[in-house]
Amino acid sequence: MGKVIKFPFGNQEEPEKNQSNSSQSISSSPKDLKKKLKERKKEKIRAIYEKKPFEWNVKEGIEEHVLQNFAVKNVLGLDVVYKENEKKEIGVLGLLSYEHKRRPGIFNADFIAKGHIDKDGKVVIDELAFRAGEPEYYNTITKILKAKKILPDIKGV
Repeated sequence: MGKVIKFPFGNQEEPEKNQSNSSQSISSSPKDLKKKLKERKKEKIRAIYEKKPFEWNVKEGIEEHVLQNFAVKNVLGLDVVYKENEKKEIGVLGLLSYEHKRRPGIFNADFIAKGHIDKDGKVVIDELAFRAGEPEYYNTITKILKAKKILPDIKGV
């Protein structure tokens, strides 16, 4: 058998009967239905876009490491190329644009970093060296990344 559902559009005489028996009828107006649909769409969109791309996790890990361990006041920009292996180790090459804490001006620096990915998917940087500031340490990290096969490839023009 079918069920008759009444929507209170223009005739407001019997809304109490419809609302009292909520298991058999729908007690919402078309405006409420539209609001519910919009909320569901927003929830779906949030679910899709809440997850950040992995590159953002890499950038956040590098930025956190640089701000804690170097005399950097503010990170202005960060370009990275990374490569990871099955052991959750990661190698990163990149360019950092920053403001120094003690010297005025904006600086750019090439860097290389070695790190790992923890259980939460967060990137933790273990070692980071700048090419101009620490060339020997930079070369050491490069050799380590080559040996572990996590040195990123840069295809030039």
